Amino acid sequence: MSYYLRVKFGDKDVPVNPSNLKELTIIQDINKFLPEFRLQLVDTTGALTHTFPFDINMSKIYIEFSPDLEHETQNALTFAVYQREPYADESTPSGRYEVVGLLDIEGLLNPQYSRGFSGTVKSIIESIATELRVGEDEKIEEIEVSAALSATKSLVQPQWNNAQFLKYLKENLEGIAGEYGYKCFIKAYKTKLTFVFKSYSEMIGGTPSYKFILADTPYEDRLPILNYSIFDNYKIYTTLAGKEQGFAYFNYATSEFVTGTEAVQDYTSLSDFWLLDQNDSVANNSLNATGRSNDFTSDFGGYVKSSYSNRLMGLVQMWITTYGTANICPGQMIEIFFPYGIEGDELYSYQYSGYWLIERVVHNFGDHYLTRLLLTRNGLDTDKATTLLKATKQIGKSK
Repeated sequence: MSYYLRVKFGDKDVPVNPSNLKELTIIQDINKFLPEFRLQLVDTTGALTHTFPFDINMSKIYIEFSPDLEHETQNALTFAVYQREPYADESTPSGRYEVVGLLDIEGLLNPQYSRGFSGTVKSIIESIATELRVGEDEKIEEIEVSAALSATKSLVQPQWNNAQFLKYLKENLEGIAGEYGYKCFIKAYKTKLTFVFKSYSEMIGGTPSYKFILADTPYEDRLPILNYSIFDNYKIYTTLAGKEQGFAYFNYATSEFVTGTEAVQDYTSLSDFWLLDQNDSVANNSLNATGRSNDFTSDFGGYVKSSYSNRLMGLVQMWITTYGTANICPGQMIEIFFPYGIEGDELYSYQYSGYWLIERVVHNFGDHYLTRLLLTRNGLDTDKATTLLKATKQIGKSK
């Protein structure tokens, strides 16, 4: 299966083909600020290892790719090399040239700031996003910040870089209508970079961005799943008590120690059933290291909901492999069909059919271009008798 791939070290095009490409992996993840990559080439002439000096130009690697030679669905990223490892066999100049790095973004990891902000949380985050640069010059093309963060706040960035400040915000914010589980990351989509700051509850709304079917060829509007593997954390979460999330904090305004709980049934599920038993214990799971409340975290609602939703998101996960899909991104919701298991009244009754959230996207280039997706959701769908907890707030699945 042919694909298009262009690699540039600085302003130099580097010939790349399956014969000298040992590995090229590009990863985008909902839990990481920046996409990352790993490239390993067979350096037969020794040019990369011995001839070209490693400087600021060689440390910038541009990768452009498309699953089709006509570039109809193209994507592109520029990475900064953070580690390289050239090595050769015996005394010959030929060998392998390996580099790893992150998306080339300035203004995220440095400098540190000691400053204050006033305005809506949304406008504050957008102003920080405008400080980020691709390399030294270009701004991030698109900014997507949750509309639910329209509350007015005064915030302090206490000698932190922007990554530390954004990490604090995503772990503690709560939307005006109780939106929870905020994620902050930069994604590459159709050669453009987009800064994303959205909640889990917002990302799983709407219609699915892609549809998949277990098959070796596409079917109508559904992309093929070439293989899959499913893993769940049922026993771990049973042991840790997943039906409720307890919490405690010291209220600075009343000088009282406050305790409370969050119930799983108040959270939205992508499946009919939570992967939690109805009779699970709720007694051994509590967040007690919240500390003393303040004007920003008056009841630690955002912190508790973020922590709890992150746990619930990982109840069931699945890896799937499909043909190269250049513009699929983390944070998108997809729908999967397993067209077998036709016992019962529905054709698509298999328990892992339905909606999933993309947590990680992995592009692999070699003899073929394949895309692997790490998917996550709260449980499963079934029409069989089960002791699992029925979800009361659910994103419906198509029949």
